[in-house]
Amino acid sequence: MSERQIHLSSYMTETEALMWAAESDPWFSSGMGSLFLLDDAPDFERFLASMLDASLTLTRLRERVEASFGLAPPRWVIDDEFDITDHVRHVQLPKPGGIDQLLELTAQVFQDPFDTSRPLWEFVAVAGPGGRKTKTSISGAIIMKLHHSVSDGIGALRLAEMYLDFERNPQVEIDSTSTIVPVNDPDTTRGVRADIEHVAKRQVALARKAAAEVSLWGADSERVKDVVSKTGDMAKAAAGQLRSGGPQTGSSEWRNRSRQRHLEVFDVSLDELKAASKRLGGSVNDAFVAGSVLGAQRYHEAVGVQVPQFNLSFVVSTRSDDAAGGNAFTPVPFHVRGDYGSVEEVFVATRDAIADKLEEVQASSPDALNVMAGVASLLPGSVLSKAGRARAQSLDWATSNLRGAPIPIFTAGAQITHMYPIGPVAGTAFNLTAMSYCGNLHVGCFLDPKSVTRPGLLRSSMQQAYADICATDVFGV
Repeated sequence: MSERQIHLSSYMTETEALMWAAESDPWFSSGMGSLFLLDDAPDFERFLASMLDASLTLTRLRERVEASFGLAPPRWVIDDEFDITDHVRHVQLPKPGGIDQLLELTAQVFQDPFDTSRPLWEFVAVAGPGGRKTKTSISGAIIMKLHHSVSDGIGALRLAEMYLDFERNPQVEIDSTSTIVPVNDPDTTRGVRADIEHVAKRQVALARKAAAEVSLWGADSERVKDVVSKTGDMAKAAAGQLRSGGPQTGSSEWRNRSRQRHLEVFDVSLDELKAASKRLGGSVNDAFVAGSVLGAQRYHEAVGVQVPQFNLSFVVSTRSDDAAGGNAFTPVPFHVRGDYGSVEEVFVATRDAIADKLEEVQASSPDALNVMAGVASLLPGSVLSKAGRARAQSLDWATSNLRGAPIPIFTAGAQITHMYPIGPVAGTAFNLTAMSYCGNLHVGCFLDPKSVTRPGLLRSSMQQAYADICATDVFGV
């Protein structure tokens, strides 16, 4: 795999700090990651060694979170008690060891809270049941769980390059005797000084940027109006991120929320979805999000509930670097009617709604999410939780679409056959995340079973929706 940038800030960004603060409310557990299905049992010792090597390369894997002083965000510090076996473990599925038991195990791993005194990640290497295998038993799997403050989806994929291979058993040299010497400063006074300096530098940078901007106003009077307008747009965008749209505007069937989690997975032909999206005049992402809308509509039709409007979100990556780890994304909420009568109508309405929102995002400041996070970080925990719950409950579900490898990938001496991404539910009814891999779109539907009381129906409704989109023969709409 190619080299990736590994330098990451010692302080959380405002967005990461907000996700960290929200962790105190079990509704907003920020666990995200993947479920990899394998064609053979994983070689645990090999995998353990590769993750040890990865932790020596990307030090964020050895860092825990420490509270800072005053207005400084939390900081990352080396865990001087780091033990790789606290983060990588090996289990065997009980008989019959099928996909249902694996999904149940995966949901439980993600439902369990992080140990916040340690680095915020966990891998579980899963061996299939012992004895004679059956057609439905699992050969092996890898469960990857990260806290969202460690990385977003794209950063997690790049981090995965550190333990993924292009062949089943490549020759590698791993120096398991290497160590990272903790550089944590035990002097509390110096730590506080560093926090104050971090805040001061951030404020100075903002002041310099403002001064440079003001210096241009004399030469361009129109620039003043433009800056004021953009500042207003940023404030509106930040306020919009915090404001609740009210649960009454979405699905009445999906209003209950809890800390419980359930995982469903399914596959969609990427080639067929690409062809259909082209015929319908949109992108693969348009087709993916439209499929979720159509699936939600089919679910409600099956349970006899009418929904005038669905509220959902998609993710826009703002990443411009080549780094493994870190966060650079903007969640974009939007709504579409819930009573469209055809596949084409759902697709066009979703495509146009996404396009309109993308224009808004591009027109506003890319710092809007950080502005919102900075404002939210000043709120008391109880107020932040209340505001977050109200906003999350106004969303029916969240979507995200990731680009994976087009060729077979291996890990722990086995080939990965399926890559199912798992996005944080974060107070919504469910998160639907897709990852392309070897000609297929692997979809993970991570849901709150108190909200979506019929998970199997949701999965089958989504599967039928994507099949209907792929089967459309409309050339232009």
